[in-house]
Amino acid sequence: MERSGVRVRVEVRPVGVGVVTIGGELDYDGVALLEKAIGSLRDQGVHCLLLDLSGLTFMDSSGVNAFLLAQRASRAQGGWVRLANPQQSVLRVIELVGLGEAIPLYATVGEALAA
Repeated sequence: MERSGVRVRVEVRPVGVGVVTIGGELDYDGVALLEKAIGSLRDQGVHCLLLDLSGLTFMDSSGVNAFLLAQRASRAQGGWVRLANPQQSVLRVIELVGLGEAIPLYATVGEALAA
């Protein structure tokens, strides 16, 4: 799926974890696409989400808020959200707003899945 410069790919791993790979630029215009992808996982009963940020080159406060909303909804259903593999520009935003303190952050997708 692609919209307004953001690309989102969704897969469900055999362990019941939804992996959402996000690429491009996540801003106000692209958040709806991410929310739709996460909603499709929830509709399948998947509440453990791994957000792979390896292809994400830009994120503003809209993306931060979308991640926090995803976490809140997942926790309400007994699940979790983890972030993995951010590029330096996105990592800087995560660090500036303290998002890594609210949502676990991992260097790789493999580490996040193993946690």
